[in-house]
Amino acid sequence: MAVYYAVQKGRKPGIYTTWDQCRQQVTGFPGAVYKKFTIKEDAERFANSHAGYGSLQASSVKTPRNGKAKAVSSGPVFHSLSEIKKEDIVNEMECVDTEALAYVDGSFMAATKVYGYGGILMCRDGSFHIFQGHGTDPELASMRNVSGEIYGSMAAVNTAAKLGMTSLTIFYDYMGIEMWADGQWKTNKEGTKKYAAFIKEMRQKMDIRFVKVEAHTGVRFNELVDQLAKASVGNETILKE
Repeated sequence: MAVYYAVQKGRKPGIYTTWDQCRQQVTGFPGAVYKKFTIKEDAERFANSHAGYGSLQASSVKTPRNGKAKAVSSGPVFHSLSEIKKEDIVNEMECVDTEALAYVDGSFMAATKVYGYGGILMCRDGSFHIFQGHGTDPELASMRNVSGEIYGSMAAVNTAAKLGMTSLTIFYDYMGIEMWADGQWKTNKEGTKKYAAFIKEMRQKMDIRFVKVEAHTGVRFNELVDQLAKASVGNETILKE
């Protein structure tokens, strides 16, 4: 099957037929936007569009979403975990070529100074794993929801590792998740230093990729983890079991 990599924003926008060609145009390029297609006309339409197929961006990911994944992500928002069907997971996994895919988000409760995270990790067999956590460390709490964001990313990697996965794509809506992991932002605080060191160590045995999504734009699994993160710190949430 032919594959086409459409670079909408990169060093040289256009259509490429191998990942190595595409990688040279996007890796390390700030705000690079590109996707993989199996239909050349779709790739050309994406590459020539300033708006693209939604608001997904990637700067160090090998397999960004395709047109079909956009339709899945823009479906009805989940109001309970029981609404998630096997086909939702299977269709979402078609967006990437890693063994697992995760969405993560962080939250912060100012009144109690509790930071937390929520996430979902999906597998190719249609199964999924929910993970949540929170903390009250004063130094980390000073970073507010950012601490939840980075610990959510770490939890996704740990969950994948426990399942024996060797490759993972993480979808996130806070840029630091990727920038600190790739060394593009300075790690000035203990929390960000720990995060960067963790990703560096885990990348020795796992292929970890990142994709940026815009927050609160109806990306259904991103909206789901937003609710999970809020619940982890005691904020009101519409999500039901």
